[in-house]
Amino acid sequence: MRQLIWRNLSLLALLATVVWAQQAALAPAANSPARAMLKIPVWVEKDEGVFWDEGKRQSFKVFLEDKEVAIKSFQNPKSGSILLVVFDTVADLARVDEARSALQESLKNLNDQYWVGLLRAQDGLSVLQEPTADHNALDTKIQSIEVNGKAGLLDTLEPVSQLATAILQKAAVRVSILYVTDSAIGNYRADYLNPVINSSDSGDLSRRFSDRAVQERISRLSESLSGFTVPIFILHLAYRGDTLNLAYQSGLERIAGDSGGTAVFCRTNDEIRPSLLSIVSRIRSTYVVTIDPPTSKRQSLKVRVEAQDADGTKFHRITHINQLAVKKK
Repeated sequence: MRQLIWRNLSLLALLATVVWAQQAALAPAANSPARAMLKIPVWVEKDEGVFWDEGKRQSFKVFLEDKEVAIKSFQNPKSGSILLVVFDTVADLARVDEARSALQESLKNLNDQYWVGLLRAQDGLSVLQEPTADHNALDTKIQSIEVNGKAGLLDTLEPVSQLATAILQKAAVRVSILYVTDSAIGNYRADYLNPVINSSDSGDLSRRFSDRAVQERISRLSESLSGFTVPIFILHLAYRGDTLNLAYQSGLERIAGDSGGTAVFCRTNDEIRPSLLSIVSRIRSTYVVTIDPPTSKRQSLKVRVEAQDADGTKFHRITHINQLAVKKK
């Protein structure tokens, strides 16, 4: 465990240093604040799946506990962006091949304001490609991704979110996380299929609910991720209908949704490409509004964002984090 932690810290330092050195080429912010600010990703839809990308700073209002707060800085869908793509592919080669092809196609449609980093989650977090706008380099690395090992999505969400947050705070760019996974709950090193039962406790819920261990793992992870504001998107290449995997998949939906992102589960190979295109469209349509860090003594604050067009017409399809975890000082 200690070796894994140090590996993650080294990874954090490596990628953050690379990105910070490159930030001037992405979207330099001459007036960026010196202290850590709170950056909230926001999506505005005109209709379902049709995103509004013409917003300006004055188009938005941010409220904490129904009290309006000032927007300190602002990035729109044309601003520089870093996308961290994390592969957690351990099962089906055919589906992974389809995902590779779809991802290569999607990334080619991104302009040079997008820098993409590739990571691998199986058997511990590792770097495949530092953030780059070089599509040829990305194609080569994506094509070489292996389908083996043990699933690592649940184990790497926190360090990847920490990494993304460090980049978000340092560079004047938007940051998103995209997991591409085909893992089932039984693919993890931890044995979620056979939870340990406390024989001395007749009320141990593991006796009655086989998915209890999965739910508890998701709850702990969701709580630890609540302090981050980088959106998490999950493209799951294989939907599964058994009790344990339904609990697992529901948990992934919760984690992604709480971050402002989304989780999509593909029942067939034919659903992979349109699902990925839908996710990438959402990533491209991200706004980021920056506010001062809250000083409230509450453990969490309710967040509300309003947006309107130049004519004053308000939008009603606005997605963002709804609850903000306040770090204790």
